[in-house]
Amino acid sequence: MLDRWFTIVIIPEKTARVLRLKVPKLLLAVGGVALLILIVAGVYGIVRTIELQEELSAYRETDNERLRQRIAIKQFSSEMDSLKGQIGRLRELDYKLRIITDLKVERPSPSVYGIGGSIESQDNLTLDSPELEQLDLLALLDEDLVRLREMANYQEESFNNLVSFLSDEKDLIERTPHRRPTRGFISSNFGRRIDPFTGQQRNHEGVDIVTRRGTMVTAPADGIVTYSGIDPSLGEMVVIDHGYGVITRYGHNESVLVKEGQRVKRGDPIATVGSSGKSTGPHLHYEIRINDIAVNPLNYMID
Repeated sequence: MLDRWFTIVIIPEKTARVLRLKVPKLLLAVGGVALLILIVAGVYGIVRTIELQEELSAYRETDNERLRQRIAIKQFSSEMDSLKGQIGRLRELDYKLRIITDLKVERPSPSVYGIGGSIESQDNLTLDSPELEQLDLLALLDEDLVRLREMANYQEESFNNLVSFLSDEKDLIERTPHRRPTRGFISSNFGRRIDPFTGQQRNHEGVDIVTRRGTMVTAPADGIVTYSGIDPSLGEMVVIDHGYGVITRYGHNESVLVKEGQRVKRGDPIATVGSSGKSTGPHLHYEIRINDIAVNPLNYMID
């Protein structure tokens, strides 16, 4: 068999010369096998390429889905942080209302309000941390939701107690200051401060609200004007007795709009802002006294 040959005849189109090629059978067999191998390898390569493309597409889809889940979890975590902030502000309002109404100021247990932050604040992880892959995200989110529910339930019960009390104490509510007497910003808080005239530390028994000269000052609660006149330090001054041992004082006014003995309702104009008395500029000095003891007016401003 090895000595056998095949003759391949080639007849050119433009010439009469005929070409004859003698090819050993062995060489032809080897060439056929090689061609078959190339065909099989090519088919395998095409099929494998298609499989790899499908795997890559599936991986990309999985990766995109994971990214979408991370984004959704981050948004959910951010919303929970926002809810915690809102409940915290409600707690501040609850605190002020209880001071105003002289109700017991309850402190919630750490298990209710000391709940820490969102997923991103736990163990210094962020939603982009590789370690987060190993965590049970749903369990973490569920734990935060349980604590949020505890906070909300606690606050709801507290507000229900307040509503019940306030419904029975309408007159006290109307006579209790709970709003700013004028618009503006606080330039000097209640408590110890440096006196602007002496440079010495002394108690500031109210708050100073800076605003434009002539801005209206209104009563923060119902009461009776017990003083309307000049004070050596506070200049043009108004004092209102709200009953229940509560009085409010308003100093450095430009003009006084009420008379002694006059009854006022919450929101009635009583004076205009000025700079009378010992003052460095237009502002209202606002005091609240309970049983003749000065208290922080900021605890009575809930608007």
